[in-house]
Amino acid sequence: MKYCFLFLAFITIQTSFVQDYPENIPDFEIWTLEGDKFTQEQVEKNSYIYFIYFSPTCGHCQDAFKFLNLKADQLESADVQVYPVSSNTEKETLKFFSTYASKIQNLENIHILRDIDFKFAEIFDVLSFPTSYLYDQDGKLVKVFEGASEAVLFLNELE
Repeated sequence: MKYCFLFLAFITIQTSFVQDYPENIPDFEIWTLEGDKFTQEQVEKNSYIYFIYFSPTCGHCQDAFKFLNLKADQLESADVQVYPVSSNTEKETLKFFSTYASKIQNLENIHILRDIDFKFAEIFDVLSFPTSYLYDQDGKLVKVFEGASEAVLFLNELE
């Protein structure tokens, strides 16, 4: 009986942590590094779409972008548009890229954005850094990745 109770408690706790990630790219409004508004309408939809939400001061995010930096050649040739979304200032974001991701910073398919009011994080249900979302060409969610070690796994999902 004790194990039955523990099992039910575990199931209850597990269901309370289920995330409600957007199944399609939702409406959002964030900013480019140049200070221009960027919305879901500007997302290039002719390829896969990969958002990675991060903080430049987060150690796990630093590790994630070191991994991505090591995959610069693969990222450059992949059929994917990558949208790193920073939760920090332009200055901190640029410093972060020059330190941890200099090889990918200027790739044509990398579009660095900022979430200055944390609305992107709210809409995408971000609970930890880094969290990333892979969407297909139709804007349908393929998979969500959490943590530094999963940051490059989206490359395995591309057709």
